[in-house]
Amino acid sequence: MPRKSRTLDGFELPVNLYTHWRKIPNRWRYKRPDGSWYTFEAPIEDAIAAAVQLNEQFAAGAVPIEQTKPKPGRLSLERHVEEFITDRERRDPSLRSKQSWANRRGYLRQLAREFDGIPVHRLDLLTIQSWWDSLTGNAQRSRKAEYQKLFNHLMARGLCKALDANPFSNSDDAPRVAMRAKPPKERMRLSVEQFWKIYARAGDMGFDFLQIAMGLSLVTTMRRGDLCELRFDRHLAGDVLRKAISKSHAQLSEAEFRANPSNLSWDLDKHLLLRQLVNRSRELSMKHARCPYLLSWRPQKRIRSEQREHTHQVLPDYITRAFNDARDSAGIFTDTTPPKARPTFHEIRALGSHLAERAGYSTREVQVLMAHTDEKITRHYQAGHATHWTDIDVVIPMDVIGGQF
Repeated sequence: MPRKSRTLDGFELPVNLYTHWRKIPNRWRYKRPDGSWYTFEAPIEDAIAAAVQLNEQFAAGAVPIEQTKPKPGRLSLERHVEEFITDRERRDPSLRSKQSWANRRGYLRQLAREFDGIPVHRLDLLTIQSWWDSLTGNAQRSRKAEYQKLFNHLMARGLCKALDANPFSNSDDAPRVAMRAKPPKERMRLSVEQFWKIYARAGDMGFDFLQIAMGLSLVTTMRRGDLCELRFDRHLAGDVLRKAISKSHAQLSEAEFRANPSNLSWDLDKHLLLRQLVNRSRELSMKHARCPYLLSWRPQKRIRSEQREHTHQVLPDYITRAFNDARDSAGIFTDTTPPKARPTFHEIRALGSHLAERAGYSTREVQVLMAHTDEKITRHYQAGHATHWTDIDVVIPMDVIGGQF
């Protein structure tokens, strides 16, 4: 089958030439025969010519030359980011086993790549703000806390001479980056009927791992990250499933005033639905090279990732994409329903909270299940599934009103 042509601005792109993953103008990626990527900057005509020349050289038998990157200079942000990562892991060795740290480590290295070529002592607030504005609000909020720690590290060592204060500080006393406003929530709640339609569609699409993830989230209310961390060897002891809730532990380390972190335990003899899901996970693991994770799948091609410890491991982003695909093809919503308004995988957590409330459990009991530090947050998750009527006993006497209608 002939290759489908790809065009950009009227130019046909040759094989192996792709735009930069962040769609930055005049930045390109070239895929080498060994699957590695080479990124470079050039006008589109020069990029096409370079790709054509490389294709001819590799077709003639040329072997890719391993690029040995020199050690970053003393004033480069990359060098100090790596030192910061090493220092963080030395102080808290448990970080290395956390999925959230793998994500934050990636954010730190992304920052170093963005400011490659700018000495750390020349980084100023306007330069940082210009790049910061290119991120979405969600991206800003997920990165800010770790960037704040990084710049505390840099400024304590006198490296950021062009900055008057930490640009990611929470204080208004000094100049700092401006954040995007948090948009009002548009997402609909997920109903029980919609849940089962999506569940059935996931089975039709061969997403067995998604069905298991949906079931686990519904009966345990765990988040994506915690579900993807579940392992047979670490979290299952006989007939007991135990999980230290990642967000709860992260909050404790960052704010000592918070309550004790949540370490939850489920006895599978009591939680029969959970036992069924765990048994199904075991069967799926046997098909996937004995993957140690409860959630496993068979990718169409080998995926390289710093976050992946096993070939068949499922990462949180893939759960999101698979759920959205199953949801959108389940016939639940019309084309006029905005994508941002459609429930995401996270809404299963809210549905589980609502079902627990319907089963007669108190808000306090559900709060423990969801690892919330505040009962108000639990009520927020439970809200929106049904209309609750409150009986009002306040009666204002006529003599108090002081008149007649």
